[in-house]
Amino acid sequence: MSGRLIKAILGTGLLSLCFPLAAAQYDILIRGGEVIDGTGKPAVSADVGINDGIIVAMGQLSASDAAQVIQADGLVVSPGFIDLHSHAERSAATQPGLENLVQQGITTILGGNCGFSPVHTGEFLGEAATTPLGPNLALLVGHNDVRREVMGEAGRLATQDEVKAMQALVAKAMEEGAFGLSTGLKYVPGVYSDYAEVKALAGTAHQYGGIFTSHMRDEGALITEALEEVIAISEDTGIPVHVSHHKLVGLPNWGHSETTLGMITAAREKGMDVTLDQYPYTASSTRFSILFPPWSLAGGHGEVLKRLGDPATRAKVKDGIEKNIREDRGGGDPERLQIAHFAANPEWDGLTFGQVLAQQGRAQTLANAAELAMEIEEQGGAQGIFHAIDEKDVTQIMAYPFTSVATDTAGAIPGEGNPHPRSYGSYPRVLGRYVREQGTLTLPEAIHKMTALPAQRMDLTDRGTLAEQYRADIVIFDPQTVIDNATFTSPHQYPTGIEYILVNGVVVKTPQGMTGQHAGEILTHRAGKV
Repeated sequence: MSGRLIKAILGTGLLSLCFPLAAAQYDILIRGGEVIDGTGKPAVSADVGINDGIIVAMGQLSASDAAQVIQADGLVVSPGFIDLHSHAERSAATQPGLENLVQQGITTILGGNCGFSPVHTGEFLGEAATTPLGPNLALLVGHNDVRREVMGEAGRLATQDEVKAMQALVAKAMEEGAFGLSTGLKYVPGVYSDYAEVKALAGTAHQYGGIFTSHMRDEGALITEALEEVIAISEDTGIPVHVSHHKLVGLPNWGHSETTLGMITAAREKGMDVTLDQYPYTASSTRFSILFPPWSLAGGHGEVLKRLGDPATRAKVKDGIEKNIREDRGGGDPERLQIAHFAANPEWDGLTFGQVLAQQGRAQTLANAAELAMEIEEQGGAQGIFHAIDEKDVTQIMAYPFTSVATDTAGAIPGEGNPHPRSYGSYPRVLGRYVREQGTLTLPEAIHKMTALPAQRMDLTDRGTLAEQYRADIVIFDPQTVIDNATFTSPHQYPTGIEYILVNGVVVKTPQGMTGQHAGEILTHRAGKV
């Protein structure tokens, strides 16, 4: 064909008909990055090719082309982070993007923790599937809500018939895709259950191949007894057990992580499958009602108000609260109790009990702090932050080989309340503070705790590792700059250094910001009916 004829064809636009243009080899090609695959192995220089949301090639792909090329020179390419301890299912309907989580690099969340979940798993997941989700969403079935469905707020042991009814609900949830059973044995109504009840429900979950996660009965003075109970569940039923947000609260209990981790090691050496997770902070967060003695919470909020209205009973409740402030998660000081969100008086959000008492002209005593906790409960209650964890325990638990990183949080709306900074910073905090700055973990160790380790706990066979035929949930970050920016007084701050995020092969974040794409999927356990 002469050059003159080619020019003529070009002018008519017919060349593509005579010589079809080669299609791009990949949808997305991540080029030039340091790949940390999630297994704990050191980084390797490799490119990653993605088609249809699946990793289809890894290696030196410099000669390949793609519809979209991400140049990752100087950056780490890792699997997307998997959060084993999330409460974000609560926010999925109103905040489906869950940006505070995704911007940390979280691409999969396991909700329904601490015994709180939708009871009807299939119905909830069906509705969630119609929503454009930011991260992938999986669910546990929660003991507290199962018990409440059968028994209401009853503060007593369950009958055999009630246990059977709860087992039926757990079985139904597992058949509908739940990954296992969660407990919140510090909370109402689970706090009123006995070992036999919990064992029976865990046994049901085990029949479907599920896991058992537990916010234990105690994380303070009685933590060893609480951990013994959880380990016994594994020994008696065979179910894999996962200790939620492991920590030691209360100054008298600091330093006991060596004992608890030793107990877990001993259980594992006996053949029990026991793992744990942790958020990397020296403060926890939950409702201030956790300071109340369990008996005072029976029957629901209306009954609590009646008890607080009786002077003699109020005095007993106050004594119990004061004891918990002194010895448990109150940290022994009103300054260690911080208000995260108080709907009745948002002006208090972010203030400590000490600051509120000072504003009111009241002495900053434990007795007055206990009185303030009751006054808050009388006005509907509030979410709190409890500064009562020791940094040494944080690092010791973090370094334990079977600890996954987690958030223990839900969706957050910028500017609303004063949430725990874990809502925005847990994963970047580990990468920046505990890897780069302190050397508590190596980078491959940290990535393993964020990816393959939690994937193994969930029995996910196509996520959590960068490998061919795995789903393209990917985080690309700068190891020299990645860090959390959220603080306890200014929590609504996104992290630095997370450059790109892919969920199921869709780019949802670039250095310029979020792309507006929501590519999360509903994940169901293999026992469930998809």
